[in-house]
Amino acid sequence: MKRLVFAALVVMAAILLLTACESSAPQVVPPVTNVSGTPGVGDAAVLDSRGLGAVRLGMSSDQLEATGEVGADVTTPQFSCTVRELKAAKGWVGLQDGVAVEIRVDEGARTPEGLRIGDSRARMHEVYPDVEQYPHGFIRPLDAETGYKFFFENAGDTLTGMGLVRADRGCLT
Repeated sequence: MKRLVFAALVVMAAILLLTACESSAPQVVPPVTNVSGTPGVGDAAVLDSRGLGAVRLGMSSDQLEATGEVGADVTTPQFSCTVRELKAAKGWVGLQDGVAVEIRVDEGARTPEGLRIGDSRARMHEVYPDVEQYPHGFIRPLDAETGYKFFFENAGDTLTGMGLVRADRGCLT
C-alpha cells in the first residue's frame, strides 16, 4: 500500500513539473489591424449617413447591382417595396420606384460613432442623446431627408437592428 501511495505521489509530482514548464519558443500572434479608429469595432461594416459600404440611399437598381454588394431579391409580404439582400452585413436594402430608400441591418454593423447591434438602449441614448421614440423603435434625424432607425425587437434593452431611411419613405408595412 505504501508503494502504491509513493508511486502515485511521484506521478503527480512529475505531472505538476511538466505542466508548470513554459516553452521558451516565441509565440507567434497575428497582428490585429483596426482601421476604424474606434477600439474594438474594426470588424463591423459601417452604416453611415449615406449608406453601408458602396450601397447608398438614392442609388438606382442598376447602380446597386454594379456595386457587387447586393444579393438576391428577398421581398416578402411584410415589405411594401422590393428588397435585396446585403452582402457586407446581415440585412437588406429596400427600393421604391427603382431607387434605394431604406437600408436595414440586423447583424455585423455599427454606426461611425460606434453604436453596434447588441448594444444596450442606454448605450444608444449615450451615443445619440437626441434620439426620438416612435411606435416601432427610435429614430434620429440626420438631415431633412434621412435618419437612423434603431430597433429593440423582442430583446428588451438589446439593440437588434438599425437602419438608414429616407424621411418620407420606408419599406416595412
